[in-house]
Amino acid sequence: MMNIIRADIYAMIRGKGLYITFGLIFLLNILMINAQGSGTVGIHFSDGALGVEMQELGFDGIRSVILLYTNMSNMMFFLLPLIILVSAPIFTHGTVKNDISWGISRTKLYLSKLCTAITLCIIMVLFYMGTGMGIATILNGWGGVAPNGYWTNLFQTVGTQTLLLMAMTAIGVFFVFTFKRTSIVMGAFIVFCFAPGFAIALLVDAGLFFTQMMDFDLMLGIMRLGYLSQLETNSILSLLMVGVFYILVTTIGGITLFKRAEIK
Repeated sequence: MMNIIRADIYAMIRGKGLYITFGLIFLLNILMINAQGSGTVGIHFSDGALGVEMQELGFDGIRSVILLYTNMSNMMFFLLPLIILVSAPIFTHGTVKNDISWGISRTKLYLSKLCTAITLCIIMVLFYMGTGMGIATILNGWGGVAPNGYWTNLFQTVGTQTLLLMAMTAIGVFFVFTFKRTSIVMGAFIVFCFAPGFAIALLVDAGLFFTQMMDFDLMLGIMRLGYLSQLETNSILSLLMVGVFYILVTTIGGITLFKRAEIK
């Protein structure tokens, strides 16, 4: 399995897709930091008012994390091309037949793609946070001494958000191995990102008691975890359990379906 992972990483390093994706993330950070201003950065959830009030213009290196946390859900759309770059070529190029004929088990093939995609997901988050804080520091300075608990909160917030992004990675790999066609995978992934939140919003506005269903919306969950220090422990644990649930269910289900699938 490690040989497959190394081969996938080598192929991506030699290609352009990885660099284009990370270049777009870098550009997004530049645009976000430049579009700085005073006002409220935040949203409101059932846990209470979770806005963060900026008292002066600009995001320096320390305070840039507020902006980065609240926009972490955007990484779901940069995650999709990485998943496709890792998993889709064996189907679009027809090499999956060769892999299986060479004695690679379908389970190892699936898990190797999943592990590679999750590794890239983690690297993507680190790149997003690192370049965002770096750009803010270059433009507006570091901002003095970090307050007490700053680094602990940063690692906890980014760590929990990354877990949900890993869950989205597992879902994306599941879509690739289930549908095999890139266009269908892209459509299914985008629908999965938006449809749950849209449906829940409609049900809540209609006066129905569907507030707890927000815990099952990964995009909203990533946004909520951007305010980790404001959330109740039960809400945090629920979101993390949902992330683990998606990872386990899609991985087990994806491997099961792939084992039974006819390879053409």
